[in-house]
Amino acid sequence: MPTPPSATSWSVIVKGVAAPGTAEQFASHSVPEGMEIVLTARRSNSQNCYIADTQTNAQTAGSRKILVPSQSTSVRLDNLNKIWMDADSANDRVEAVVQKIASTGGT
Repeated sequence: MPTPPSATSWSVIVKGVAAPGTAEQFASHSVPEGMEIVLTARRSNSQNCYIADTQTNAQTAGSRKILVPSQSTSVRLDNLNKIWMDADSANDRVEAVVQKIASTGGT
């Protein structure tokens, strides 16, 4: 069985959409246990990007997470392909980075 990728094998994955209003799925990338996906709308974006767990939700107001330029959110999923993205502009992008889940400091 292949070894899952390590945190150091990841780089920034950049996603946009070909046509605003038609959400697209991120490509398949396994996320190792103990890691999370951080999604950031690029600072240079001119409008909002949207993320959700299905194509329909990414295209539907009230069913999606809105990312304004330079805003980030994190999700704990085992694969990047469980995320769908839409945007107001075909020029805008979301960057995905996998990182170690930050400690809460609890006992």
